Amino acid sequence: MRRRQLSPPVVRPASPTPSLLLPLCRLVSWHLVCALTARLVTELIPVFIPILVKLTTTFAQQKRLAAKHALAATAIPAGITNPPNWQGYVLVVAMFAMLLLYSWSFQWFFFKVGKATIIVRSALISAVYRKSLVLSAQARSRLTLGRLTNLVSSDISQVERGVTNAIVCITIPVQVIASIIVLVYIIGPSGIAGWAVVIGFVPIQLWASRYLVRLRGQAIIYTDQRIRATREAIQGIKVVKAFAWEQSILETMQHVRSKEVG
Repeated sequence: MRRRQLSPPVVRPASPTPSLLLPLCRLVSWHLVCALTARLVTELIPVFIPILVKLTTTFAQQKRLAAKHALAATAIPAGITNPPNWQGYVLVVAMFAMLLLYSWSFQWFFFKVGKATIIVRSALISAVYRKSLVLSAQARSRLTLGRLTNLVSSDISQVERGVTNAIVCITIPVQVIASIIVLVYIIGPSGIAGWAVVIGFVPIQLWASRYLVRLRGQAIIYTDQRIRATREAIQGIKVVKAFAWEQSILETMQHVRSKEVG
C-alpha cells in the first residue's frame, strides 16, 4: 500500500503593517494637489508685488523727470529715459491681475482644504464606528467609550488640522527662498540678515511645538477619565439623585478637569 506523501506546509507571507496615510492620500489626492497649487500662488503673489510697486514707482519718476525737461525745453540727461505710456498700463493691469489672482487662490485654497478635511473626517469617523460594532468583550474592556469619544472629537480633529498644516509646511520653504531673492533684488545683500534672524528662532519654535505635543499627550489620559466619569454620572443619574451624590461627583469631575488643564 502506497503511503500518501504529505505536502509541505504553506508558509504565508507576513501581512504588511496597515497604513492609514496611503488610503487617505488616495482618497483626497486631487483636492490636496489643487489646494497646494492655490497655496503656492497665495504665498508667492505678496512676495512679488513689491517688485511691481518698484517698477511702477520707477516708471512714474522717469515720466515726471522727462516731462519736467520737456517743459523746460532742455535735453534729457543721460540715464533718464522717457518710457512709453503702454508700460504704465501694463504695470497697472499686472498689479490688478495679481491682486485678483491672490483673492481667488486664497478662497480656492480654503475651499479645497475644507472639502478634503470633510472627506477625511467622514472616512475616519465611519471607520471608527464600523470597528466599534465588531469589538469583542475583551477589546471593549480596553477601549472604553471615553477613548472612542477622544478618537472622534480630539484625534480626528488633529488629523484635520494636520492636512492644512502639511500643505503650509510644504509651501513655507518656497516662500522663504522667494522672499530672500526679492529682498536681495530690492535692498541688496543686507536683506539676508533679516531672514537669518528669523531662521535663528526656528529651533525655539520646534522646541515649543514638541513641548505642547507632550503636554497634550499627558492631558489625553485625564480627558478619558473625565469623559468616563461624566458618562457614568449621566447613565446612573437616578442613583446619584437618590443618594444625593451630586456634590461628590461634581468635585471628582472638577478634580480631573483641573489635572487635564493644569
